[in-house]
Amino acid sequence: MVAFSPPVSLLLGAALRRIARRRPEVFERLGRFRRAAFVIAPAELPVAFRLEPDPARGRVRVVRRTDPAPAAARISGPLGELLGLFDGSLDADAAFFSRTIDVEGDTEAVVALHNTLEAAELTLADLLGLPALARGPLDFGLAVIRRAARA
Repeated sequence: MVAFSPPVSLLLGAALRRIARRRPEVFERLGRFRRAAFVIAPAELPVAFRLEPDPARGRVRVVRRTDPAPAAARISGPLGELLGLFDGSLDADAAFFSRTIDVEGDTEAVVALHNTLEAAELTLADLLGLPALARGPLDFGLAVIRRAARA
């Protein structure tokens, strides 16, 4: 999985910067956490994603799950649930309080990220930088994956 790190990191980082160019006002919700790092760690994978949402130099890096680099917060849980947090199909508060996801670190940073994602109204196609034509089939496929992960 780590072997695919460079292309995945480039793809996700480019998508993040593209979203920042199209919707710069959304990133204002991050406030002082615009330059913070967030680690998103899917439970099923040996890797995590280090998200640095700075609108100008934003990047997403694939890192080892045990990467020791400091981060404002770490959010972990099942992959389907984490994807649901990013595209807004999962209620973040319910996932947190039901312990479906685990949050470590600065809760104020996590709330800022949550508010930013909520305002962005992203789809997985947006995150991957795919054209509008791919969104319907991709969103359907993602819904199937999420249902299977929850079952």
